[in-house]
Amino acid sequence: MKKRKIQSLVSIFVVLALMVTVSGCQKSGSAEENSGVVTKSGSTTYPVTITDNAGNSVTIDKEPQKIVSLSPAATEILFALDQGSKVVGRTKYCNYPEAALAATDIGSFNAPSIEKIIELAPDVVVASDFVSEDIRQQLEATGAKVITFNAANIDGILTNIVQAGQVTNANDKAKEIVEKMAADRKELIDKAKTAKTQKSVFIDIGKFHSAGPGSTLDSMLTDLNAKNIAADGTKQWPTLSTEEIIGDNPDVYISLYTKPEEVKATPGFDKINAIINNQLVYVEYGTPESDMIQRPGPRIIEGMALVAKSIYPEVFSK
Repeated sequence: MKKRKIQSLVSIFVVLALMVTVSGCQKSGSAEENSGVVTKSGSTTYPVTITDNAGNSVTIDKEPQKIVSLSPAATEILFALDQGSKVVGRTKYCNYPEAALAATDIGSFNAPSIEKIIELAPDVVVASDFVSEDIRQQLEATGAKVITFNAANIDGILTNIVQAGQVTNANDKAKEIVEKMAADRKELIDKAKTAKTQKSVFIDIGKFHSAGPGSTLDSMLTDLNAKNIAADGTKQWPTLSTEEIIGDNPDVYISLYTKPEEVKATPGFDKINAIINNQLVYVEYGTPESDMIQRPGPRIIEGMALVAKSIYPEVFSK
């Protein structure tokens, strides 16, 4: 009898130990568990080939020493990976981190100075989808490898960070960043699920242009248990009429460009729930908060937290 009691106690302790272990694993969670994004570890074995967001298969023969960034988000990614010393050129919009300003200004992201880039002789150019095919071909003609990052959702941003880590031989740092972002994102998602009522949201990025399907902002709203009133369209960046916005009657109006007084002065907007209930949220363009929300880079989850608080202040202000 005593033997059976001892065996039972041992079984109970084993079960409890397993429960604690599983609970601990779920809490910490890897990037794969929290987002489905597979990270890499250790040194990159060159040559390495990645498929960028333009669908191009790009092979990097050796660790790049000089990189030109044609995207503020890509610049942030490279500096977050501790690869800032390799960034020799950046756009005039690449303002974060402050150390990025030391790199040569090569102009705008959609019309960079090819002459300046040629002078810098980069091994790799990281671009956005604003770069035309003609410019891409000119850059490739110099011998530089061109990689396009244009993530359509949060997972895509995490994948871009992993890919940048592969290209620059910074896999472990990329893994660290992505796993932290994935864990923080999961916390926001879980908390948003506790909202008593799902809210509808309109994101105004200027003159009623909005974030539609296939955009990172739409992905963010989906994560946050919010209904994006622009998600039913067929365009990534649709323009809604004032009649459509009034008809959809969003609970929250997030303006990333137009000032609140201009929004409120729009005929018929006084009947929108967001205006009536004082849930018109203004994030001034060009501010760090605006960049966090809109740039598909390592600060996107911080931006997501700001949006979460704007939509569900009753949940995220606790």
